[in-house]
Amino acid sequence: MKIWKPTASAAFGAALFLGVFAASAFINTVSAADLTGSGALQSEEESAGDFGREIISVPYINREGKVESRPIVLYRPANASGDLPLVYVPHYPIDESAPVFKEYMARGWAAASPTEFKPEYNGRLADDNLVFNNAALYALRRRDGIDRQRIAVVGGSAGGYTALMLCELQMGVCAAVAHSPVANLYYNFAVYFRKCDELNAAAGEGGLPVPVQGMISSTFRPINDSFSGADDPRWEALSPVALIQCISSPVVVNHYTADVLVPVDQITKRFAYADDDGSFPDGFLIRMGGDYPGVLSRSLEEEANPAELSAARYPVENRHVDMDMPFSDKLLTINILDDGPMNAKGSHTAPGTTGGVNTIPYLEAMFSQTLAKTERAVPEKLLLMLERHRGKSVQLPAHENADDAVYGSLAVYREEIVDELARYAANRSLAELDEAAAAAIKSAEDADALTKVWAEIKSKIKE
Repeated sequence: MKIWKPTASAAFGAALFLGVFAASAFINTVSAADLTGSGALQSEEESAGDFGREIISVPYINREGKVESRPIVLYRPANASGDLPLVYVPHYPIDESAPVFKEYMARGWAAASPTEFKPEYNGRLADDNLVFNNAALYALRRRDGIDRQRIAVVGGSAGGYTALMLCELQMGVCAAVAHSPVANLYYNFAVYFRKCDELNAAAGEGGLPVPVQGMISSTFRPINDSFSGADDPRWEALSPVALIQCISSPVVVNHYTADVLVPVDQITKRFAYADDDGSFPDGFLIRMGGDYPGVLSRSLEEEANPAELSAARYPVENRHVDMDMPFSDKLLTINILDDGPMNAKGSHTAPGTTGGVNTIPYLEAMFSQTLAKTERAVPEKLLLMLERHRGKSVQLPAHENADDAVYGSLAVYREEIVDELARYAANRSLAELDEAAAAAIKSAEDADALTKVWAEIKSKIKE
């Protein structure tokens, strides 16, 4: 593996897997606060019966070095007191009518997500949108009434991509669930989506051979335009598959074999069907190639630390899924739900597949352990954090000529890193961090510079 430096309920599962790319299904009616563009977090509160909403404007520095703000909504159960566990749903807004959201509120958990979705956010998935969701998590950690020892991230599809990236880049996440996540940007968008676009365009007035992909493909095309070509090293740096050994708390990935939007090959080759069900033209590319740059021909399962991996296949009987989500004591659990080979008329599942996995027992188990027991000091994660502290991160570029109080500035990144590592030292020990940092630095090309960075961080942790 290459480490990059300068680098539910069943009803909810069905909605998530079948409609998450068509983001209109996830837009709720929460009114956002006015965006100020300032470094201060602005908020407004309202009550909705069984829960209250707080709208928070989150500033961040975009790729042009300018300060932008986007709103998130923080939900708290009515009459809740004390510090609450939090589930953050990245990229797409929470559906307040979803049974799983009602489960969160009934259990006394807080929940948060962006308040809105715009198609342009898909095109900025790996740059401004990634920075914004990191900024949102940063803001929520520091919110009064949130238990920083019990924060989970749950996302699907493009939100699943974001959930994986949050867990690979950050410490302080107790656990995560990624439903149908994009794990390989290059294969999914530059190769597979492009082939589907060509197939749909050639059909003319005969209808779209791959209809769901055809409806949403254009929103993701700006991703391809942001890279210089197939050999651009950022494809790898911004793909979760290349960073999967950086996860430091438990992550569960759920994926269907028939997924026509995020082909399962990028999650596992072992459980992928050799061919489609005959609904694609003969020879159509449904499998990853073997000659992509870097590790981009490898699956998430292949790139994961084998000692920290549990992967299994679960047959889907009668096109319906209704089960508690399996999980393990490993850092990465991959659940492959076998609903048959890819069908061009499908979406994240085969046509007619219903239901989903119930994530609540997993979240309950992780919250009961808390961050103090779920998080580990992982050298690969420490290496990313040390490089970000130097301002050398590819995933989260540092800005030094912008507002130092805003997420995206080098000053805030350094504060965040020291804060999260200090929390780990308080939960476990500084000695564990020291050992992981030493292992990370030993394998790095610029070991002397990283040694100085770690010494600086350690001195601040001890203060």
